[in-house]
Amino acid sequence: MLICCVKTGDKYGDEYVTRLQSGISRNIPRDEGHTFNCFTEKPVAGVLCEPLPADLPGWWAKICLFALQEPLIYFDLDVVITGDLSRLLAWNGFGIIDDWWQPCFNSSVMKLTGNEDSVWKSFAPYPHDAMRSCPRGDQQFISRHLPHARKFPPEYFPSYK
Repeated sequence: MLICCVKTGDKYGDEYVTRLQSGISRNIPRDEGHTFNCFTEKPVAGVLCEPLPADLPGWWAKICLFALQEPLIYFDLDVVITGDLSRLLAWNGFGIIDDWWQPCFNSSVMKLTGNEDSVWKSFAPYPHDAMRSCPRGDQQFISRHLPHARKFPPEYFPSYK
């Protein structure tokens, strides 16, 4: 299973990537094979890094994950892993967090099957139009294109804000 994050720009330092990688390693079952990958324009020491298929600003870079067409689990860099990831690994199908504050999804944690490429295909031809039409960002865009997506139970990923 590919487990990944996206790091663009300088908002988050390399330490966010290495902390996330460490948290995943501590909380993933020992018998579960996985690869941790950071999609970024700047390599992070000690972490497998690759570029994304397109250069998009900030949170919009997450939309590129849909172009990969492969199963993966995604975490935002500011997510703190505090417990066993077995339920997430066992989750069947696409999954995403329900946004606690907005009428759309929260893309801080997603599980992709690789079959959600319609999101990328809708975005890629006219990315600037998509960005303008979704002022709340990638989360609003994903919500529009996968409106009936299954949401993780709130106890999987509680908000501590």
